[in-house]
Amino acid sequence: MKKIILLVVALMMVASVAFAQNIDPKNLKDLKGTWVGWVTFQLGISCPAELVILNDTVPVKAKFNLSQVPDNVGGMLGLGTADPGRKYSFSNDEGKITTQGSLMWAGNKNFIEFFHKRGSLDGWFYVNGARGDVVLHKK
Repeated sequence: MKKIILLVVALMMVASVAFAQNIDPKNLKDLKGTWVGWVTFQLGISCPAELVILNDTVPVKAKFNLSQVPDNVGGMLGLGTADPGRKYSFSNDEGKITTQGSLMWAGNKNFIEFFHKRGSLDGWFYVNGARGDVVLHKK
């Protein structure tokens, strides 16, 4: 089962690179700002997402926010059941441009990676044991 999951993840990454525009220091100014959309977790469960890119130089500072997080995912993210908004935030000031032309933040066993595709940021993340795919559009 793990091999199948790894194969699917690898194919998704290859497919996403095939249609992506490379991110480089010259076009970071176009990415700065707020991006909104949806996260779909491993279990097919979705919730609203927001990425706020705070600067246009490397290292890239950003905040990744999830809201209305489902209960079964909230536990992995460390959210208590009493949290009425079910919100989760991941901040990182060390974003890098990868050799594949993606934008990635990593630290504390968490990472988020985005590819720029025809006006959207498409990516995936692994945060506190929860894995998901993300599609965002500039607000």
